[in-house]
Amino acid sequence: MPQGTLDLPEDIARDLTARLGVTNDEDTSRGMFFLGALDAVRFQGGEKAVASILEQTGETADYVSTQAYPFPRFLRLAFAAAWQLAPQVGDFDAAMRQIGTQAMLDFLHSMFARELVQQAGGDPKRLMESMQTGYRLALNFGERTVEWVGPTAGRISMMRTLMPVPYNEGILRAALEVTGVRDVQVKGHARSIMEAVYDISWS
Repeated sequence: MPQGTLDLPEDIARDLTARLGVTNDEDTSRGMFFLGALDAVRFQGGEKAVASILEQTGETADYVSTQAYPFPRFLRLAFAAAWQLAPQVGDFDAAMRQIGTQAMLDFLHSMFARELVQQAGGDPKRLMESMQTGYRLALNFGERTVEWVGPTAGRISMMRTLMPVPYNEGILRAALEVTGVRDVQVKGHARSIMEAVYDISWS
């Protein structure tokens, strides 16, 4: 395969193309998310699998975790990584959830989120309410709001998220589980390619 050519099935390639069509290099993401996607691939397939992803996307693995990079590059990398992971974890959606989980775990352990986690003090509601601030430290686009529908249930609305629903499901599940709550449920519903809502609950 020529370097920089993604080998994706038609429907997944079509979704990636649509997402690339609504973003540009002014939208950015921190390097930690690039590194996290590669770490998820490395855990399942080793360095050979990582090398395949880098070849397909024309990337190198010299990302700096705190540096901002054009988001279209992350989209291509994440889609390639999820397709590489899919046979090991079940399917493409499951792989996207895993990459999202890794992204949130990396973020929560980063210098960007340390204060947010401390302020939340293990309270899942407080952590969810601070997510917009957290996202803004990691991404320079998109809006997120939370509405509580019960003591342990809420709905997260995301506008201009750019990533598929399963990826954000992984992010939200990881954020809730890090607070120590049990029976975490996260279900996303896409309203458009750039907007989705996520129903969350726990016990």
